[in-house]
Amino acid sequence: MNSTMWTYFFMVIGILGIVVINMFSDMLMTNEQNYMLLKETTEASMLDAIDWKGYSEGLGWDNVTRYTDPNSMHCGTKPGQYRILKEKFVESFVRRFAQTASLTRNYRIIFNDIDECPPKVSITITSREEFPFLEFFRIKYETNGDDVVNSMSAILESKRGLTEEK
Repeated sequence: MNSTMWTYFFMVIGILGIVVINMFSDMLMTNEQNYMLLKETTEASMLDAIDWKGYSEGLGWDNVTRYTDPNSMHCGTKPGQYRILKEKFVESFVRRFAQTASLTRNYRIIFNDIDECPPKVSITITSREEFPFLEFFRIKYETNGDDVVNSMSAILESKRGLTEEK
């Protein structure tokens, strides 16, 4: 009887140890996961948002073929210059980020700067992790003042490697 109780005791301690290790590793991996998610999502969204028509035909200001703001353009109007569309970038970024983000975290996405030409973006993501299962044990845990903040600035430049999508 005594050895059976010790067996149960060690099984319960082992299960609790695994749960605690899993919980703390999830808390510690948040920063790295957010950074990699931000990096990969930004790169893919910038490639999605390239204006291939403007690249092949050039950028015009006749308000018929080009629907862009002339004040946001910092490069010429001749063909062969890369440009991203702001609306398409934001749409692609939010869609890709939402598909991959963790459901246990609350995210806030801040687009600090988006330049169409040359293609440059600056993004900040803050995340707050809450653990509702700890409320069962009357433990209130929330990363209130310690939000995980990741910022990234990216410039899209390439002489080769980008191919026109048709």
